Amino acid sequence: MRFFFFLRQGRVVLCLLGLYLMPPAVNAADDCQTALIESLDTLLQQALACNGAQRALEARWRSELYDRGSAGRLNDPRLMLTIAPQSFADNQSGDGYIIELSQPLPWFGVLSLRQKIAQDRVDARAAQSQQGRVNLAKQIRLAYAQQQYHRQLLAINQRHQQLWRTFIEVARTQFAVGAGTKSAVLKAMHARHSLQQEALELKAMLIRDLSELKRLGNFGAASRVELDSPIPLMKLSEEKMSQLLLSLNQQSLIQQQQARLRQTEHELSLAEKDRYPSFNVIARYNSLWNQDAKRWQLGVGLNMPFDLDKRQSREDSLRAEQQALREDLQQLRITLREMLTQALSFWRQAQQVHGLYLREILPLARETLDAALVEYQSGQGDFLSLLNAESQLLSSERKALKALRDQYAQYAQLLAVTGVVFEQEWDRHHE
Repeated sequence: MRFFFFLRQGRVVLCLLGLYLMPPAVNAADDCQTALIESLDTLLQQALACNGAQRALEARWRSELYDRGSAGRLNDPRLMLTIAPQSFADNQSGDGYIIELSQPLPWFGVLSLRQKIAQDRVDARAAQSQQGRVNLAKQIRLAYAQQQYHRQLLAINQRHQQLWRTFIEVARTQFAVGAGTKSAVLKAMHARHSLQQEALELKAMLIRDLSELKRLGNFGAASRVELDSPIPLMKLSEEKMSQLLLSLNQQSLIQQQQARLRQTEHELSLAEKDRYPSFNVIARYNSLWNQDAKRWQLGVGLNMPFDLDKRQSREDSLRAEQQALREDLQQLRITLREMLTQALSFWRQAQQVHGLYLREILPLARETLDAALVEYQSGQGDFLSLLNAESQLLSSERKALKALRDQYAQYAQLLAVTGVVFEQEWDRHHE
């Protein structure tokens, strides 16, 4: 009884020591009370550090990492104490007891396979955590692009509201001198009111966009996210595009699937070794023997794996799982390859459309509006032509901005498909 009480005391001491040495828990709320975020890079870094779902993935990875330390170890030895109670009351015979110490020993190679399986789990969790970073960075970029898209739409709206203030004054002047109609004034006012309504909607969208960025970053309510820079114009060389296909093997989804496949292969090898016996080394002291030479005993025990059917079923199950993982891996490679091809196609399309608007469509729309305004003021043109010219310019500016947003969104998709968080990682994949 004293022995078992000592074990209990030891456990208490170890638990208290572990609590003392364990690092304090990280409080996400304290770490993520960022006062001001003014750049996308800062937003990404803070979000990757503060997002609750990402922290959970990293905690699960650490859990597997800690669990790996216990894999590949021998099972604890067993100590057994047996007593003959009546012998303690008999003064003529000595105290009768048996003390036995045994150590289980698995078949050769089992411990190393257990260690490999634990490492495979660590690798799978690490890849899962990296994929979480990739997905979060993509969501942040898309939310950022949407916010900047709405912000720049609002800027376009305000410019055109100013245009319509000018047009209203021109229409009133023309009406006053008898060169215009009252309907032209009313149409101009209606067009400006439509823009005012759109401005209210865009301002509400910006509030929701900001809320989404704070949600993704797990930022505190007092944190301010002020991203005033416009959507960047991303460029990719043809050489970089051709290299992207080669970087798919570094994709964390593929690495995660490969780790699971390795784990299944090692589990199958472990199941095959289960056909062989495991051993149990025994050392025993038996005081019941009258002869001293027989009191100390050494022995070896082993299990008898006669039931081969259950072992065969286990192995067949693992082989089927292996086949499923191989098929999934092949399909994943094809899917990622075609996703990359499609994302590149969409990116080129958005880039070409945006370039066309900048080079030709927008300058032509501005020139058309300037000519329509001059013609209307001189009495050579009607108000409908001015209205159509302004509507055409507004539509062209919106479409050009949408093409820019789509281009950046496809760039974010390219980063995610190739499994990187920041574009600098592309270069490291090809070193």
